[in-house]
Amino acid sequence: MKMKIFATIISGMFHPLMMVTYGLILALTFTYLSLFPMELKLWLVCGTFLMTAGIPALFIYLMVKSGGASDSELTKRRERILPYLVFICALLSTAFFLNKMLMPGWLVAQILGACSALFIALLINFAWKISAHAIGIGGLIGGIMGMAQIQMTNPYVGLMIAFCIAGCVGTSRLILKRHTPMQVYAGFCLGFICIFVSSLLSYIYLFI
Repeated sequence: MKMKIFATIISGMFHPLMMVTYGLILALTFTYLSLFPMELKLWLVCGTFLMTAGIPALFIYLMVKSGGASDSELTKRRERILPYLVFICALLSTAFFLNKMLMPGWLVAQILGACSALFIALLINFAWKISAHAIGIGGLIGGIMGMAQIQMTNPYVGLMIAFCIAGCVGTSRLILKRHTPMQVYAGFCLGFICIFVSSLLSYIYLFI
C-alpha cells in the first residue's frame, strides 16, 4: 500500500506535462540564461507552464468529464490520440513563443525534439502502448546532456540525480501496473534520443 502511494506521488510530481517546465527552469538556473532578470524568468516559466501543462491538463480534464476518457491517466491507447495532438500543438506554440522571446536556438530545438518524440509516440500508440512518463523523464535527461554538450560542462552530480529520478519514475509506472518494463524502456530511449539529437543538431547548425 505504501509503495503504491509513493509511486502515485512520484508519477504526479514527474508527470509528462511538467517536464518542459522543469527543463526550462534548469536551463534558466544552470546555464548562462541565469543572467536573465527574475521578471523575465518568471514570464518565461509561467508562459511555458500555461502552454505545455495548463492547457493540455484542462483538455484531459474535460475529456474525462465528458466521458471521452475513462481516467486522467488515459489508460486506453485510443484515449491518448487527441491529448497527444493537443500536447504537440502546445509544444509548437511554446517553441514559437521562446523564439519570439529571442531564446537560444538550442533551447527551441529541444522543444522541437520533444515534438518529434511525441509525434513518434503517437504513431506507435496506434499499435502499442508506450510510457509517456518515461518519454518525459528520458527527454529531460537528454536535454540536460545536450545543454552540457553545448556548454562543454560535465554536470555529473545533476545527471546522477536525474537518473535516480528516472529509475523512480519507471519503477512507479511498474508498481502501478500502468506499463510493462519494455514500454518504460522504449519510452525512455525515445525521449532521450529525440531531444539529445535535436540539441546536437542545433549545435552543429550554429557552427555551419
